[in-house]
Formats: sequence, structure tokens, C-alpha cells
Amino acid sequence: MKLHSPLTVILVTLAGGGCAVFDADETRFLSHAQDRATQEEIQQRLGPPTLTKTTPSGAPVWVYRIYDWQPGDNRVTAPGTRCDEYTLTFDHERVLRRWTHKTYFHGGEAFPTYCVPDRFYPPS
Repeated sequence: MKLHSPLTVILVTLAGGGCAVFDADETRFLSHAQDRATQEEIQQRLGPPTLTKTTPSGAPVWVYRIYDWQPGDNRVTAPGTRCDEYTLTFDHERVLRRWTHKTYFHGGEAFPTYCVPDRFYPPS
């Protein structure tokens, strides 16, 4: 019987089913908040949205953009900015009904002009 090192066990655990360990706080919160939380509860937890609009049917849409500087290291990754964009759609009673999350790494850019390449474009 071959014994595995503790490091091997940890890496296999993280690669196999432990990916939720790396979910952002916002992602975990929104997963539990969908179909339950109101706009007020969302704003208490996440703060004011970066952008607010409405759909053609009048449903509120909030966009949060969260930028994070990644220092990188000289051997594997370059420094740059990571941006997470969360788009939240509420119903007419102001309850969160749907949300999406996109993330993008801007390698070498400290102050990108956009968050994600296929970013949210509000209706005109």
C-alpha cells in the first residue's frame, strides 16, 4: 500500500471537489440571495452598484465591477488587474431573480479601461 504525502492529498482535494473554496464572497452571497434578497439587502452587503439600468420591461438591473491588483510573480504570471463583473436582475418587487458573473485578467494593465471584454451594455 502506497502512502501519499499530505501535500498530494491537499492538492487532489482542491482539484477534485474543493473548487468552492476559491469562490469569491460575492459569488457565495449571491448564490444564497437569489430569489430571496431585496435590493436593500443586496446593497447592505455589497454596497452601491457601479451602474444601474432597467430592462425594456422595466426590471431593475445592477452591475458591480470589482477590480483587484494581482502582483504576479516573475516566473509564472505577470502582474495585472483582475476584474469581476456581477450583473444582477431584480423583479418588480425588487427581489433578486437572476445574476451572472464574468471575470477577466488584464495582464500588465494597472488601470484597464473596461472590466471584461464582453461587458454589460445597458439598454439605451
